[in-house]
Amino acid sequence: MFRKLVVAISLLVAAPVSAQFVAPGGVVPVVANNAGEGDTYWRSDVNVLNVSGEDTTVQMQLFPNTGPGGGAYEPKLSDPIDIPAGQQRAFTNVVQSIFGMPETYGTLWIYSLDGKPLVITSRTYTPGGGGTYGQDVSSVLVAANAWIAGVEHDSLFRTNVGIFWPWTQPVQFTVEVFSSAGEQVGGGTITFVDAGLQQLSLSNFGVSNLVSGWVRISCSNAQNLWYAYGSTVDETTGDAVYRPARGYELQ
Repeated sequence: MFRKLVVAISLLVAAPVSAQFVAPGGVVPVVANNAGEGDTYWRSDVNVLNVSGEDTTVQMQLFPNTGPGGGAYEPKLSDPIDIPAGQQRAFTNVVQSIFGMPETYGTLWIYSLDGKPLVITSRTYTPGGGGTYGQDVSSVLVAANAWIAGVEHDSLFRTNVGIFWPWTQPVQFTVEVFSSAGEQVGGGTITFVDAGLQQLSLSNFGVSNLVSGWVRISCSNAQNLWYAYGSTVDETTGDAVYRPARGYELQ
């Protein structure tokens, strides 16, 4: 199962990371089907578009959140799903409808079994006021170092930081949190013993009153690629903004 993931990741990153061309697979860094704070209930809808001129078959693999320390977990693999040429399939509440898993969030890997190119989009949202509100979730590959700008963590907003490590080897990430003036206001480490997702509040890194700041994430493995993001949630409404981490190799 993990060998298939590594092969698919290798196909995805054959092009330069900064380009991120259409590929035979992709990662949605976080999908959810679980209750949140303030009477929210988060769910994720995913769209998969087959842009080729031929039919294809895709599979999905869900990596549930491993929790602090990156302990044991059990990835879930979907049945094969057919998508005709030039058509799109929509998966409402994908964690429940495809994997039948309540009160779960994690990372979703989607790939075509025959290498056909796919375009993947995702939205994670919650009902409210007769409608919905939520955040578009996109993936950006990074390596070595990555940054998230425009975060807030105080009485009005809370920010969570998530990292998806797609490789089957141990690794440690260093998370540093700074004010807008560049003063470090928090920090800590996130350790993985295997592939998986971990998402933590900035409170876990000693942050309590950050009005405007940014996060730097550094990886102990400077060679392999990974994904990271920040999600800032309005404490009053539950509305959220998703920001993928952006990478740059320090000299």
